[in-house]
Amino acid sequence: SYSERGFGPSASFFLPTGKTTDVFINVLFSNVTDSREIERTDLFGNTYVANKLNRVFMMPVSIGLRKELFKDDIEGEFVPIFNIGISPTLIFLNPYDRDFFSALGYTTTQFGLGGFTGLGVSFRQSQSMSLNFNLSYYYISALGDPVQSLEGSNIYNVGGLQLGFAINFMK
Repeated sequence: SYSERGFGPSASFFLPTGKTTDVFINVLFSNVTDSREIERTDLFGNTYVANKLNRVFMMPVSIGLRKELFKDDIEGEFVPIFNIGISPTLIFLNPYDRDFFSALGYTTTQFGLGGFTGLGVSFRQSQSMSLNFNLSYYYISALGDPVQSLEGSNIYNVGGLQLGFAINFMK
């Protein structure tokens, strides 16, 4: 998955509930950046981001419904898809003033909650495999303290627009 805030791998499980409807659960691990982060390089080749407080990561567990649209009306292997659901999310804040691995012991977590909706297409390659492209919008708000990647700049929505590419292995 690639989004306006970061990218990362995901895995999904689908449970058919009808001819054109599935219930699914998806787990994603992704970094989250502030749109004002600018990576700079000093004279010695070291990179840094001015005023950066935390490296931010998220792990949403998306639970939703996936509906194949016009499946009986369209011939061929191309099927439009609509999905909607909720996303309880675990947010990780890793202090930027330390190296990544030495900061692991200082990483704090927060919970977030939100929802998503999206549209996509599925290309069936065979009875056992399909390729999917999906464009979704996630709104995930942190519960409790605001999320800060840069000093003095709160991130109110750790979600955002997300482009997904998937290979589905079917029974």
